[in-house]
Amino acid sequence: MGSASPRPPRHVAPTAGTAAAPGTVDIAGIPVHNVTFDEAVKLIAGWVADGSGGTVCTPNVDHVVKAHRMPDFRAAVLGTRLRVPDGMGIVYGSRIAGSPLKGTVTGRLLPEALAETLGPTVGLAFFGGRSGVAQEAARVLERKGARIVAALAPGMDFVIGSDEDAELTHRLRESGAGVIFVCLGAPRQELWMARHAAELPAVLVGVGAAVDVLAGRSPSAPAWMTRLGVEWAFRLVHEPRRLARRYLRDDPRFFWWMLRQRARRRRNS
Repeated sequence: MGSASPRPPRHVAPTAGTAAAPGTVDIAGIPVHNVTFDEAVKLIAGWVADGSGGTVCTPNVDHVVKAHRMPDFRAAVLGTRLRVPDGMGIVYGSRIAGSPLKGTVTGRLLPEALAETLGPTVGLAFFGGRSGVAQEAARVLERKGARIVAALAPGMDFVIGSDEDAELTHRLRESGAGVIFVCLGAPRQELWMARHAAELPAVLVGVGAAVDVLAGRSPSAPAWMTRLGVEWAFRLVHEPRRLARRYLRDDPRFFWWMLRQRARRRRNS
């Protein structure tokens, strides 16, 4: 079940002008934009072309559950310009609620897809990841023809609003990047984007651990698993200690919310 996340053709020219905002689907109180992978890439490329900027969030089930527990994170997610459904859990939830999304938009594939779409004319930057990982990911995209203008990793004790944060944000602004891939993980990357979006003339895309996959530090699921919507199983096998608790604790709660949402929808209709 589920839709694939196809990669767009290389060097598709971005459409100038700000495109109309896509419609959203209510996912347990979080309005998620109902777009395909190609549509999301086209929207982001258009915002780069017209200079309007903005922030992109890739909510999965973990994001939605965290948003219910953390008001500041919820506000940051709701403040993003584009929220795409990352993971089949969100798509399954939308179907349970009776308002199906078109399919999943796999966040870890966005850096390569945008690099291919924008080509070398637009500077790209990475911000986040462990020491050296952003630089490795940058080299991978450079070999594919992208122009990387910054690859910065904050220290382990990085604090939003600190002097280190101010210095790194200044370096990102001076780099002239048109797209900044923010790889701090949720909720920190969304909170960081909310704080700094207004001072950075770029589209900020929160992609979490995508930098580790791109750099070869974390294994990526086979294409057929992504296509069939079972990438979650691959991740669980490789990160059982981190993900088992999330899947056993958060997923049942999330799907219960979506069942209640479906019941309300039926009553109201």
